Amino acid sequence: MVHVAPHLSLCAPAYGTVGQDLDFKIKTNLNKQEVSNDYKTVLLPTSMVDKSPSYEASSVFEDAGIDRLETNEDLSKLVDYLIEQPDTRCIVMAAAVCDFKPEHLTLTNESGESYDDINEFGKNQRRLSSNDKVSLHMAGDEKILSKIRKNRKDIFLTSFKTTAGVGHDETYRRGLESLKKNSSNLVFANDIKDKINMVITPEEFPYEEHTREEALDTLADMIVSRIQLTFNRTGLKEGETAEIMKLASLKKIPANFAPVLRHLIDNGAYKPFRGKTSGHFGCKVEGEEFDRISSIRKVDHNKVFENGMAKIFRDGDKITAIGGKPSVGEHTQQMIYDELGDNAHSIVHFHSPKKDSVSYFPFELRDQQPYECGSNECGINTASGMSPAGKPFDGIYAVHLDNHGPNIAFRKDVDPAKVIEFIDLYWDLSQKEGGLIKELAKV
Repeated sequence: MVHVAPHLSLCAPAYGTVGQDLDFKIKTNLNKQEVSNDYKTVLLPTSMVDKSPSYEASSVFEDAGIDRLETNEDLSKLVDYLIEQPDTRCIVMAAAVCDFKPEHLTLTNESGESYDDINEFGKNQRRLSSNDKVSLHMAGDEKILSKIRKNRKDIFLTSFKTTAGVGHDETYRRGLESLKKNSSNLVFANDIKDKINMVITPEEFPYEEHTREEALDTLADMIVSRIQLTFNRTGLKEGETAEIMKLASLKKIPANFAPVLRHLIDNGAYKPFRGKTSGHFGCKVEGEEFDRISSIRKVDHNKVFENGMAKIFRDGDKITAIGGKPSVGEHTQQMIYDELGDNAHSIVHFHSPKKDSVSYFPFELRDQQPYECGSNECGINTASGMSPAGKPFDGIYAVHLDNHGPNIAFRKDVDPAKVIEFIDLYWDLSQKEGGLIKELAKV
């Protein structure tokens, strides 16, 4: 709530059903996956939901410096407190936050004369008279959600996006927009009019269910599965990016890497959303201090030939990049190279679906739902699933991650035309896992 005056507040009406349901479902899943002893869950209800919260919740409120969770200001203080606690692992932000705050208010009497402008608001201000006409100007309030993972990337953030009567594609687009903007790990997006319910992931796939209950079950299961994932950090140093064609002309990278990457770009495999593209790619390097080059995170891959790639240095388990922070899948690339050895010199990954017209695929299909892209577990799942394509595609290895897309590795001696033929035979580059939405379709 945001208080305007005594007996007048702005609010987003919500009565805690989602939060209470998820609290139960998450605890059930923690027990089912036998990790309940590793996590302590606390339901922190708003005053609109419960004016007598549990002792555990009241203790958290007291430590956060609030009496109860009633206003946006209270929620902001609570979030600041949770961010400061080093053992905070996951925040499920199911609270319906009021998006607006009063900016100024004008009172007009019965004669039509404006006689007062108010710029101070709250329960301690004077009460307004219903005999007056009230004109209230509002402004957007603080975006509490966006500060959670700004400096705490280790916190697993689940957020929510509600629409009304906008359809599947727009619900998906707005949910994905919220996920990217706030760096959420999962977004529960639902259209309350069209009864659409989906869980959107950083892999840009919407896991849609027929009912709200089924979607909440999926969400709870994914939260518990994914909070157990582990990530390795990549060190970052300043320096210039690696130029693909310069390295190619000096024969320091595989001759087939650039033609394959150019084919993917020219045929729309990397589809921008908010000016950035998902997926990743890279190759080994010879005759340089750096071991590999890899795509850069949060950029438009379609401009990689102009903007360059990150230089990757490896020292045991430690990986350092120069020229830009590499894609989250860079550690997966390293695992694939370790798995395949001299059978892999280049890797490409894009979010295109398998072709419906093909009935047989000479590679493994692996589940992606429990894994967030970039996690060690996702890398292990991917690398261990790499299968040789066989004749006539000797030297090519692939795995398709369900609802995510393929990882394709190939030796440096493979004709690039064969790699391109393999890609075009099994994947539809014009489409995207999860479906095209308006902004994604502008390639």
